[in-house]
Amino acid sequence: MNWKTVNGSNLKQIAVGTVAIITICALTSCGLMQVAKGAIVNKTEIIPTTYPSTVSDARQYGVPTGYVKTAYQVKLADSTDKPTAKDMSAEEAAELGAQNLWRLFGVNMDGKTVEMTYRPATAVQPRAEWMGSVTFDENLDYWFVVDAITGEYRSTHKSKYWNENINTGMDKDLLNNHEQYTALAKETAEKYQLVSGQVVSVEYGSQGATRNAAGAKNADITMMVKSDNGQQAQLTFSRYNQEFLSVEYDSWLKDAEELEKEITKEVRKKAQERPQESTGDPILTIDYSC
Repeated sequence: MNWKTVNGSNLKQIAVGTVAIITICALTSCGLMQVAKGAIVNKTEIIPTTYPSTVSDARQYGVPTGYVKTAYQVKLADSTDKPTAKDMSAEEAAELGAQNLWRLFGVNMDGKTVEMTYRPATAVQPRAEWMGSVTFDENLDYWFVVDAITGEYRSTHKSKYWNENINTGMDKDLLNNHEQYTALAKETAEKYQLVSGQVVSVEYGSQGATRNAAGAKNADITMMVKSDNGQQAQLTFSRYNQEFLSVEYDSWLKDAEELEKEITKEVRKKAQERPQESTGDPILTIDYSC
């Protein structure tokens, strides 16, 4: 189980009395966000994908210097939806993802299989997306999400675990003394151009811990980077060895913020409609993992 603390508050589940129970998964195998139960679960009809005027195309990055396409295979997940005529192919999306995995983590995809899943736009997921995942071994896998129409990078992740005596509890010292990770986040964001413009601030976000089926584990810390033109990126590093693990890009974060606002409105509305079912003041906590 992955837990997070944000601004010192433990976030483990969404619960508002008995009115609503909602789980949001942050770009794991369940995609950008999944509302499992609760007030807005009936709003998941497929809707047209719309974009702000400032949307960027991931292909603006170009092919990374030194990158050579390798002989990897592309496989469609059994449960995937069918893309529309406007969407790029699974193969094109997989190649964009492979390029970014090489750019950020130096991943050699030769001989690997990328499993691709198409997720249409819905009321709780405003972008049509391709998600790809590739497994190296039980302690290492990667996954990524790109916009299915523009190819814009949404998220890129490394899941890595160690069979070591890693402290997976919250490091309280890091709540106020996280300068090492502030510097790491700034350096990483600038090196890989994870936000456009100049990095002007880095803020502590959360701590977490993960464990795989074999019992290997990792502990992490998430930092929020912001640029002078308003873009932001969420970067996660291992607390075990300071290794760069993941990035959520600006578009993903903006969509997540809008969904959070919608959830908050719906939860408050339901609480007002059925106050007799509440055992006290509404408590809103969020699990950002599946």
